[in-house]
Amino acid sequence: MAPRTSSFDAVVLHGREGPSGIRIVTLLSPEAGLVDAFVFGGGKSKLRSLASPWNAGRAWIYRDSARELVKLTDFDETESFPGIREDLRRIWTASFAAECLMRTDSGGGEHAAGYALFIDALSALREAEGDRVDYAAVQFAWRLAALLGVKPDTRECARCGRAFAPGEALRLSSEEGFLCAPCAEASGREGGLARAPELGAGAARYLESTEALPFREALRAGVEARSLAALKLVAFELAAAACEGPLRSVQSGSGIL
Repeated sequence: MAPRTSSFDAVVLHGREGPSGIRIVTLLSPEAGLVDAFVFGGGKSKLRSLASPWNAGRAWIYRDSARELVKLTDFDETESFPGIREDLRRIWTASFAAECLMRTDSGGGEHAAGYALFIDALSALREAEGDRVDYAAVQFAWRLAALLGVKPDTRECARCGRAFAPGEALRLSSEEGFLCAPCAEASGREGGLARAPELGAGAARYLESTEALPFREALRAGVEARSLAALKLVAFELAAAACEGPLRSVQSGSGIL
């Protein structure tokens, strides 16, 4: 096949140095999905600077199938989300979201939806302060689970089907979903219960009431600190289950969030 050049809208998820010092970036495009491309040029290259993680814009790609070469030749940046790089918690959350998308083929191959979710998360993170950053991680994980079709039901026990009573706590089984207390005990005896803590009624209501809201608007709602801590652990458990294994970003960011 002859070499060809194409262009598409994209956001940079990740960048790394290859064995020979050439930079490799992972792009997410609503049209082309996940694309790994070489970025040639030295450390002061303008293209390397433009193709930095979380920059969004128009990407030009050159493909040479005979040489198995995919090269980024130009990137017209339209949004850089500068506020994210000013805060370690925002950086961590953006990295967490990017890793989830790379590990799940941008939401199970739903490239346009995965792209939109990531842009929404970056837009919200750009101005998020304090624990609003934590809520951004929770919202991203919950919405990604919905995109993948693995979002657990907060209304009834995944094992026995009984509707949760008002005020009843939920426990998460990564294999089944949210369980009532008797089913959680049975799952624990079987060795299948996740380490996620109890999710109180307030936290469950938070998820139910915000899941249909625009991402940024969902960050305006909140719960008490203890419930937020439980929501974060549930979100990370769901993300690990969706990614079929531990996430490096969660392991490395345990002291940040």
